[in-house]
Amino acid sequence: MNTPDAQLGALQAYFQLMNINGAARVYHAAQEFGVHEALRNGAASAAEVAEACGLQESPAALLLDGLCALGTVTSAAGRYALAPVAEFLSGNYRNLGDEYWDFLPTFLRTGTPLARMDSTEQREAQYVQQVSALAWMMTPAAEAFARMLGIGKARRSLRILDVGGGSGIWSLTCAKRDAGTTVTVSDWPAIVDIAAGFAERMGLSDRFSAIPGNYHEADFGADAFDLAVVANVTHIETPEGNVDLLRRVRDAIRPGGEIAIVDVIPTQPEGQLSASLYALGLGLRTESGQVHSAAALQQYLGEAGFSNAVVEPIAAPPFTMGVVIASRGASSC
Repeated sequence: MNTPDAQLGALQAYFQLMNINGAARVYHAAQEFGVHEALRNGAASAAEVAEACGLQESPAALLLDGLCALGTVTSAAGRYALAPVAEFLSGNYRNLGDEYWDFLPTFLRTGTPLARMDSTEQREAQYVQQVSALAWMMTPAAEAFARMLGIGKARRSLRILDVGGGSGIWSLTCAKRDAGTTVTVSDWPAIVDIAAGFAERMGLSDRFSAIPGNYHEADFGADAFDLAVVANVTHIETPEGNVDLLRRVRDAIRPGGEIAIVDVIPTQPEGQLSASLYALGLGLRTESGQVHSAAALQQYLGEAGFSNAVVEPIAAPPFTMGVVIASRGASSC
């Protein structure tokens, strides 16, 4: 017989599933009829949106109220306007990954991913399309990360190597907090150009440099950096690939310097669903990508010659990210 707590848990799971499904239908209906596009020129009434989209006013108002609950639209004094998140949804993430999720049945039957973003042939082209949107997505987590490290206080005037840095948001956020910190981003040539643009917009061009190329082959130098940031990289590498990369990064860090691996580390209850969907999404878009556990990352660091690895969650949206901080010893691995 179910206990009251078990029944309550079952009801919560049921309502969560209903809400997830309903919310997805509301969002996709809005996209199909161009509701968000109708608000791009400014606030409008339900009647004005209905006319622009070819809808009936009363159902349109109900849909707009649903979008307010979702957070893509706001309302005041009977008029509706786009919420800030709508700017994000106008780009590559407009369809919320439908191209991948539509492929899910095929992936489940065949095990073949839709894309191979972990392959050398596809990686640069695929990430060029996403890197700016990812910067927007990860900004609150990057700010929390910089605070966790005590940038500008406990850690100051750092020479940071940002490996596979993408937009550079993690390292540039650190530099923004400390006038003595410099950033060197290593990534594909087209991507480091994007990172340079972010550095310029943040007023950090004079403290930014780049090492273009495949980070498995690029010359990072020896004993040249105080801190290496490896963010959103380990999940597209195999265990062997991670150890190889971390050994190369270790040689670039001065003795006593540190490494910070930032990636999806599912330890926060708020991010449990997001982390599970992320892991499934990796299967859809990579050949061998995977979410590596905190214990696995600590093991890779140990094999690469790092020590004293400490794991911390990053308590910021999407509540899936964590950081593993470790030190480089003086001896060679």
